[in-house]
Amino acid sequence: MKISKVTPFLVAPRPSADNWSRGQTMIFVKLETECGLVGWGEAYALEHRQLAIREIILTLGAAVKQMETATPRGFLHRVSRSMDSDHPGIDYASAVSAIEIALWDLLGKSAGLPLYALLGGALINQVPLYANAWDERVQSPQAVADRCAMMKSQGYRAVKIYPLRRATLAEAEACVRLTREAVGPDLDILIDFAIQDDPRHALRAVKLFEPYNPYWIEEPVAGDNLAAMAEIRAATACRITTGERQAGLRQYRDVLVARAADVLNPDIAGAGGILRMLEIGALAEAHGAHISPHSWNSTTVAFMAVLHVCAVMPNATYAELYYDYLELGATFATCDYVMAAGYASLPQKPGLGVEMNEQMLVSLAP
Repeated sequence: MKISKVTPFLVAPRPSADNWSRGQTMIFVKLETECGLVGWGEAYALEHRQLAIREIILTLGAAVKQMETATPRGFLHRVSRSMDSDHPGIDYASAVSAIEIALWDLLGKSAGLPLYALLGGALINQVPLYANAWDERVQSPQAVADRCAMMKSQGYRAVKIYPLRRATLAEAEACVRLTREAVGPDLDILIDFAIQDDPRHALRAVKLFEPYNPYWIEEPVAGDNLAAMAEIRAATACRITTGERQAGLRQYRDVLVARAADVLNPDIAGAGGILRMLEIGALAEAHGAHISPHSWNSTTVAFMAVLHVCAVMPNATYAELYYDYLELGATFATCDYVMAAGYASLPQKPGLGVEMNEQMLVSLAP
């Protein structure tokens, strides 16, 4: 495939209808080939860095247009690795992800196959989801519990909450307790600590939440604080999860070698794209760990890429869904999946299985 045009799109934040979330800026990229095919990718849109990531996408895109045949692996080896200057930070990895995902979309469309078929074939026919209940403005413990109960009523089998955003540990425990009471014993509750500065405080919170049977504790401390994370993991029976802020295979290897986590959750739009996710998944499997793709992105392009990746990895568990972004995503994208009973069906259309409304994207620009 010869790439003729690379176009990034920024979508401005928009609050959810119930004003639970203010939303976030999203970054998409459209690749066009000389033969008329179109592929879509998405970058992990870190706050205050979106314009910088867009510029990196344009720089990478200019190099991709010089390739006689643009493929995902060729792009990674001939373009992205030569341009990272041995400093592959997450902003750069996010831009690489966007281009790489779009190239996979093109490859699937040119072959007339859904992406998972090109990745070796699906092991499952539906992907289990967890709904993220992030409260942009810190809500009361009861409000969080009520929201999780609403998500359960819609069929979700797992939810993620952020209790330590409350002012005290007592309030944090109330958030977890009320949520468990609201959703019952069978729904999985994932608890995100969003990185605590003090490992001792983090461990106290872990012990406080243990009686409520959390499915995992995410990022009790920073993912590069391997010694502290390993100590916390050794002190609890709860699963420990990290990975969304890492960029580079060696960082994930270091987490596993240090026995610091049970689950890795790299972001498909921030870790380097689909091939990198498969590499991380294989690395985790070799160390007896699971992978649960993080997706603090739209519920369109990046989420579709997550479904394809989860379908082919034997150690994949839940895929993340940002519940509050469903409404906005539906205004500019048509996605080939159905959600039911806490699962997403696999796309059947060629490529990622997403169609984007370009005019709507332009209208939603910041």
